[in-house]
Amino acid sequence: MKKLKLIALLLAGVTVGCSDSFLSLKPTDIVIEEEFFKNTSDAEAALLGVYSTLQREETFSNVRDAADIEWAISGDMYEMDGSANRIELHSLTLPSTNTILRDVYTAAYNGIARANLVIKKVQDMGEGDQGVKDRIIGQAKFIRALYYYRLVTYFGGVPLILDPLNANSELQIPRAKVEDVWKSIENDLISANEVLPKSWDPANVGKATSGSCKALLNKSYLWQGKYGDVVKITEALFTEGVYGLLTDYRSIFLETNENNKEILFSTQFREGTDAEGNNIVKRTAPRGAPAEFTGGAAWSNFVPQQHWVDGHEKDAQGKIKDKRYWSTIIGPGEAHQNMPTFVMPASVPAGWSKSGYIMTKYWQKPTLNNSGVNMPIIRYAEILLNYAEALNETNQTSKAIDYINEIRERAGLSLLANSLGKDATLDAVFQERRMEFIWEPSGGFSDLNRRGRFLEFIKKERPNYADLNVDQKPWLNTQPILFPIPRDAWDRNKALEQNPHYTF
Repeated sequence: MKKLKLIALLLAGVTVGCSDSFLSLKPTDIVIEEEFFKNTSDAEAALLGVYSTLQREETFSNVRDAADIEWAISGDMYEMDGSANRIELHSLTLPSTNTILRDVYTAAYNGIARANLVIKKVQDMGEGDQGVKDRIIGQAKFIRALYYYRLVTYFGGVPLILDPLNANSELQIPRAKVEDVWKSIENDLISANEVLPKSWDPANVGKATSGSCKALLNKSYLWQGKYGDVVKITEALFTEGVYGLLTDYRSIFLETNENNKEILFSTQFREGTDAEGNNIVKRTAPRGAPAEFTGGAAWSNFVPQQHWVDGHEKDAQGKIKDKRYWSTIIGPGEAHQNMPTFVMPASVPAGWSKSGYIMTKYWQKPTLNNSGVNMPIIRYAEILLNYAEALNETNQTSKAIDYINEIRERAGLSLLANSLGKDATLDAVFQERRMEFIWEPSGGFSDLNRRGRFLEFIKKERPNYADLNVDQKPWLNTQPILFPIPRDAWDRNKALEQNPHYTF
């Protein structure tokens, strides 16, 4: 199933009957339900509509989440456009009217709505092979859990909607308790894990697997501080024997090597002019660079910051040792990894990159149309670092260091001594996150936030820290830091209560 063939079809927009404003809890009707869900072929088609929601920039395309929120808020990436909605996030002002937060919140519930419909209709379907139906429901539950994971980590307790809504539903829905949202996530993933395969045949590669479920459980348990459960679910994942680290860091992200053994789940894209592609190459390649290298457009929206580059380990001569830098970054005078005739100028024009650096993790070739590069959501490297963190918290520090060293060895770095103390080991975990996952959904703001390390990190690492006026922003002194419930959602659902220190 190359790229899942994620065509939204009529089904994704009409059968589901949920517009992008679903999250506002506005009444919606299912317009042609009776025409579908008569057999498993219909159900599979509806499931594609659920997967298609992951392709939106507001969901899992590594734009709104990984770039605008995770890595620009932490300060390790710079957003070149300087649009007002992005400045609100990066300055940590965080108003409830911010359109990026609104769109992330709304798009998550749109995905949940589609998943709810598939789960309900397939459960009620009388015909069809039960195993096939179970796997369809399992995939929809995984995606529902993925969206609720994002909502609960960004906003805290949110309305917990597990059944399809229509015009007869009660639409003034209060926020659920945080622990109830987490419990729902765990229930969905445990249920899906029991019915999904370890791997799919080539025609269906890219779909959620039992390993995907274990990986998201790993992340969910870690966020909640359930370190013993992190250890258990990770070791269950290890026994599957399906996933592992690739030897070459750059090869993880190559369009020619997608869905490799390091990818536990990713958003599937296909190059072309239709909605199957993404704008990631356009957002990466330096604006003003020759079109023979960039393709149809180049915006250089997001660039690595100098202080992030400076955070890499160096040799005695001051040269960066970390292979991850040389695999995915080019700076002044450095050649592109896949297009060596493209060399960054010694003096990089400000329009190309304010910092002088460009990331090539996703920019691998010129792209005339939309890019087909997949966007990683969960990688095996993250699972190893999560496992190491959990081991460290369960007094298995020496063993934890072994797993950190797996990441460091691939990066060409010296191994850490197993005698390292507990605090230093946790610091090492977070250092590897920072270098490993730049411009991915992991490793930035959210990981720092869940451990209460965010303010300490930006005070040390962000050169503009004094300009952020942290002491005048009380919402930053909560644990964890939560984003405001969007004003747009409250306008339509007055049962919503705002997070502390924010107003609607």
